[in-house]
Amino acid sequence: MATKILALPMSPPIPRPLAAATPTRARRGRPSRRADIYAAALRLFRRNGFHATSINDIGDEAGVAGTAVYSHFSTKQGVLAEAIRDGASRIADGIRPVLGREGSSEEAALEDLVRAYVRVVLENADLNACYVLESRNLDTDVAAPLRRKERLLRSAWQERLLRVRPELTADEAMAMVQMAIFSVLALCVHRNKIDPDALQAQAVAFVLGALRGPVVTPQD
Repeated sequence: MATKILALPMSPPIPRPLAAATPTRARRGRPSRRADIYAAALRLFRRNGFHATSINDIGDEAGVAGTAVYSHFSTKQGVLAEAIRDGASRIADGIRPVLGREGSSEEAALEDLVRAYVRVVLENADLNACYVLESRNLDTDVAAPLRRKERLLRSAWQERLLRVRPELTADEAMAMVQMAIFSVLALCVHRNKIDPDALQAQAVAFVLGALRGPVVTPQD
């Protein structure tokens, strides 16, 4: 089957699922304080939601005055946009090496992709929770290009899966990919007490089991 996305290195590498993070320009203030504010905002967006989180809430969580947030981010929307870009950039960086790796069997290549994706998503849970819960709150001009690059990521998964399971239709493969991807992202929404390494191993086993499972058709 010809590939349009994974032909590396002869073809251009797969575009990043989302553009690399473009930090909001800081007007003044220490970089460490900016990082504290950014991390505080992510925790609150994940815990309370974007609309329920105010600038003053972010300041309180970071241990600064609410107005100090504006020294580093122009708007609350700017914090959210940066978080989603940042999370997507980390996913792209995390899976790019396995997409370009040659010499593995098709089955091993699919497993490498799943392991890399699970690891980078769960290690950046606050960022990815923002994506799952709050991407609908992005301005259209920010969201549109991110959606296009997200589709490229799903297509890369679909291509890998079809190489392992050529009996699937393209639509069947894409449905399985969507279920696999979002089952991992869903783990970012709520914190859990499972050991991180154990959670990663469990998620990898679950996703691979789903991708290798039968296609179920309705009974007459």
